[in-house]
Amino acid sequence: MTTVVLGWDALDANLVEAFDLDGAFGEHGRRLSTFDNPTLGKPHTYEVWPSMITGLHPDDHGIHAATEEEGVAWGNPAISVAARIGRRVVPDDLRTRIGALLRERGAGLDFKSPAYYRERGVDTVFDGRTARAITVPNYATERDERLGLDADRGAALGEFLSIDEGADDETAHEPRVSVPELEERLVSEATEKLGIVRSCLQRDYDLVFAWLGYLDTVGHLAPVVDEDGWQERAYRLAAAFTGEVAAALAPDDTLLCVSDHGLTDGHHTHDPYAAASNAEALRGVESVFDVRDGIERVTPSTGATDDPPVREAFRADSAVTSRDASDVRDQLEDLGYL
Repeated sequence: MTTVVLGWDALDANLVEAFDLDGAFGEHGRRLSTFDNPTLGKPHTYEVWPSMITGLHPDDHGIHAATEEEGVAWGNPAISVAARIGRRVVPDDLRTRIGALLRERGAGLDFKSPAYYRERGVDTVFDGRTARAITVPNYATERDERLGLDADRGAALGEFLSIDEGADDETAHEPRVSVPELEERLVSEATEKLGIVRSCLQRDYDLVFAWLGYLDTVGHLAPVVDEDGWQERAYRLAAAFTGEVAAALAPDDTLLCVSDHGLTDGHHTHDPYAAASNAEALRGVESVFDVRDGIERVTPSTGATDDPPVREAFRADSAVTSRDASDVRDQLEDLGYL
């Protein structure tokens, strides 16, 4: 029995309804409430997702996307100090541009790892479970790093996107490349993670939790992409990907799709959406702070391991496929791989 969470960042309840996609992300669906970062005045990815996996407010888990005193949290101490000083003397729009340039050139934000939560005595939905967290914001794992999955999408997408401060003080996104090429980049990023989900479904995981930034980036870009229905096409594609994952589940598995905020007309909204194959996953889930309770209600806790066994349905007769190492090596040499 496995619970799969697809964290579709910025999946908007109003757009799910407008695009007639009720039921496409799960038979049981509802809108949630979320919260603003007080400095930024809007919900922010890097503190809402930690709240979902802990059930705690940022004041309790300690992760803030930005504060009045510190600004944005940078991983490099020198940049962090400069940013703190700059908040007093550098205009906001200039600091936004500098921050975007730094991230495009490899300066990292101060993303938290599982060790951060352990050291603070903050437990998460992953604790005590055989779990795979895939690029969950501010839960950066060594496995993601080894697989080359970048936690800082602002830096990773720098070649494809220009991110700047708009005239209305909102962060503005502009494509650096053609829309078809940008689509390929955004979709391939999502499908890479969904491929990991499909791989995990062959093993006895309690929880597989994948964060997907596809709809968030599309939503920010939608006002400047001159193609009718571009955001709706993205929603329908995300729904199709979700359907493919749902079709791969075992009968006693649960699929939950959830977002941290909505995103309409390029702006974050307070209309995140959640949908599940199992109504129990949404019972009593009214806000992003309740998501952890919903997950735990339907998810086993078999103990933590990094090496879960293959699920019964995927086991094969080893006698049929058995070959010794030298035979395999000889064949690979014949094919030119060694």
